[in-house]
Amino acid sequence: MEGSSHVTPLDGAGWNPRPRGVGRPSIVAQYAPQVAEWLREESDLSSAEILRRVRLAGYRGGKSALYELVRRLRGSSLGNPDQKLVTT
Repeated sequence: MEGSSHVTPLDGAGWNPRPRGVGRPSIVAQYAPQVAEWLREESDLSSAEILRRVRLAGYRGGKSALYELVRRLRGSSLGNPDQKLVTT
């Protein structure tokens, strides 16, 4: 193990793995400001309608990623990002 450089000791008390970027960059993130604005204007806007609108704006990502963004934005507007909402 001596000479291994994949981890760096941290003051002898523990190990500090190198930070790394994991996963792909978010496609949906660039649409967050627009989605947030739509939700401020119409808080009862359905996730399906938001998906339709972002697709017209050029979004080519998945439904799940967009629905997760909408869930987080709805939660933050209510003051509780973990609160589950039912949309129709």
